[in-house]
Amino acid sequence: MQLYKSKAVPDANGYFETVRAERVTPGQMTTVTINGRKLILTRYENKLYAFSAACPHAGADLAEGWMSHYKVTCPDHEYCFDIRHGRILWPEDEMYRLKKYDVKEEDGLVKVRL
Repeated sequence: MQLYKSKAVPDANGYFETVRAERVTPGQMTTVTINGRKLILTRYENKLYAFSAACPHAGADLAEGWMSHYKVTCPDHEYCFDIRHGRILWPEDEMYRLKKYDVKEEDGLVKVRL
């Protein structure tokens, strides 16, 4: 579900405000669009993560895939990535990586730096 779209400018540190922090729950993917860039926000072990919704393998929408613990799986070819560091988990012989973004929680909001 697309929760937030922004055509805003970042703060002095380059962070864009997105959604209220309570909307980003563990094990769930929350999609946001910032200046035309679709991202996925999630939590794992009380840490926030932000990464591109475009699969680095073939550009499929990872938001249409599924998440289990720290793994996100692409719906098209079932490529699997570790959200903690972006590395591919399957297939093991590929070199693709998730595009990750700096993310923080501040004043009850999730903020992302592109």
